Amino acid sequence: MPSDTLKYTKCAVIVHGKSEFHLIRFIYTNLHLPVKIISKDKGRGSIQINSLNGLLNKKCFKTLSAFAKEYSVEYDKKKRELINFKLFIIMDTDDCSEEVKKLYISGEMFKGHPLQEYIVPIYNIANLEDVMIKSGIMIKRIPDSEKGTYYSKIFPINTEPVSNDTLKQIRIFASKIKCVKQTNMLKFIEYCFEQIPNERLWEEENI
Repeated sequence: MPSDTLKYTKCAVIVHGKSEFHLIRFIYTNLHLPVKIISKDKGRGSIQINSLNGLLNKKCFKTLSAFAKEYSVEYDKKKRELINFKLFIIMDTDDCSEEVKKLYISGEMFKGHPLQEYIVPIYNIANLEDVMIKSGIMIKRIPDSEKGTYYSKIFPINTEPVSNDTLKQIRIFASKIKCVKQTNMLKFIEYCFEQIPNERLWEEENI
C-alpha cells in the first residue's frame, strides 16, 4: 500500500453548527483520523437541512473527481469511484417540515446526486442539545451564545498521540449515546473505529 494512501481523507462531515463542529473535532483528534469538517465559518453560521441542496450543488460537489481533489479523497479514475470514503451530514431536525425531515433521514433527499452512495445522513431529534441531555452528557440547556465555549470545554481538542486513553474517551461518549433513539450518531463513530487498524469500538471494557 502506498504511503500516500494513509494521508487520504477517510470521511468528510458537513456539520449543522458550532456544537457539531466541536463534537466532530473532538472525535477525530482523539482518534487521529484524516477527517474534513465542512461548515459555515467553522460553525459560527449554521447549515440547515433546507439549505443542503444549495450546498451540494456547488462546483466542488458536482463530480466525484472535483470532490476528491477539493477534499483530498482517494479516487479511482478507471472505475470513477471514491475509495474508502463516506460523507456524513450531521443535522438537527427541528428547522424543517416533517416531509423534508423524512426525506433527509431516509436519504431520499440525495437521490441522483453524484455523491449519493457515499452520503450518510446523521440526525439529532429534535437537535443535538436534546440528545446530549437525554444521554446525560449535558445536565441543562444553555444559551446559543454560550454553546461554542461550552462544547469546546466538554469536547476539547486532543493534541496528544493516539493512545488507549484517547480511544477510551470516544468509547465512553459512544456508550452514552448508544441507547438514545433520537440520534444515529453511532454510525459515524463506528465508521471512524473501522479506520483504525486492530481496534474495535466495543471491547472488553464492556462500556
